[in-house]
Amino acid sequence: MKKINIPSYLMRTKWFLILLAVLALIIFGRTVNSPALTKTAIVLGAGLDYSEEDGEFIVTTQSVLMASSSSDSAGQTTYNTYTSTGKTIAEALDDISRKMGLTVSLAHCNVLFMSQSVLRLDHMQLVYPLTGMYSLPEHAILVTGDKSPREMLAVKIGTTSSAPYFLQLALTNKEGTNGMIRTNVKDFLARSLSRSKSAVIPYITLKKLPDQPITGEGEQKDNYEFDLSSTLVFNHDKAQVLANRQAETLSLYLANETFGAINYTSDKGERVEFRILNKNVDSKAKGRSITAEIELSVELLDVQFINSDKVLTGADPEIREAANKLGKEIEQTLTQLFELSKELNIDFLGLQAKAYQSVGRHLEQDCLKTLSFSPKVSLTVKETA
Repeated sequence: MKKINIPSYLMRTKWFLILLAVLALIIFGRTVNSPALTKTAIVLGAGLDYSEEDGEFIVTTQSVLMASSSSDSAGQTTYNTYTSTGKTIAEALDDISRKMGLTVSLAHCNVLFMSQSVLRLDHMQLVYPLTGMYSLPEHAILVTGDKSPREMLAVKIGTTSSAPYFLQLALTNKEGTNGMIRTNVKDFLARSLSRSKSAVIPYITLKKLPDQPITGEGEQKDNYEFDLSSTLVFNHDKAQVLANRQAETLSLYLANETFGAINYTSDKGERVEFRILNKNVDSKAKGRSITAEIELSVELLDVQFINSDKVLTGADPEIREAANKLGKEIEQTLTQLFELSKELNIDFLGLQAKAYQSVGRHLEQDCLKTLSFSPKVSLTVKETA
């Protein structure tokens, strides 16, 4: 075949056009219509509620406002909470924008409050307007509580003026025990749309501080604290609040990572506290039988009310025995949680989704009561420097 010779001026033209196209993409591709910060309401936390009587959404946002450099309040942080209603979530958010005279941005919203009335609605239709049209991050944390989202967002926390900012620090940075399970928007949809059709989110109880903070101007008023020791398990029909050991154990089983401490108290009142160093959960399904092995690596944190003539360490038999008994307690609690899930018909352990991986498409819907669950928990006490 005869070789085709391309003139050099055509080669130079080709590379010139390629370079021109690249420059055009770089210059015009980075040119976006971005409003100034002083014209934007940066939402730290949002709340969704639903009135079944009126058939309207109640949407609340708490925003941090950026003062302009020319104003007297430059450098100060202002938190504004606004609420509006609408037949759709978008209608309510647009009305909040009009009230504030600013463009509402959810791009930095890391906490989303949802009432239990909202959680009974279609979860996909709840989340899509926020993530698709208002840029809510998929890693935003979902929470609910004993008060409405509007009340939760408006309260003043003793350690900070912003309730969403406090929750962002408490739930986003580290997952802990005592019910502090971290469920983001992505996990929420994955669990509620799976074969289990159930999800788990933190349940917050609002309590007024018995001792109010004192500043140079005197005692502050109306400061609250959030109790994060409970968890809400739910599907589209039912919901149940779990607290104390049940919430703590569910967090150990479901959370991707677990930090914090767990404790064992004997019948004699002997108490041993352990700090969690690492956790591994290996759950398998063989047909309709699901097994789960939980391995916890812990270190000794504190010992009280154990008669001993020496300082106890993780190598002592008393501590090893306490760790073994604590593992048995967690196993029993997981078994109790399984029985509770069958009683409520809320598959918050995700067992139907796990069985589906083994049985396949022949697994019928709503088959929780036909499954079996066998947990095994082991604690390894390690000595740390």
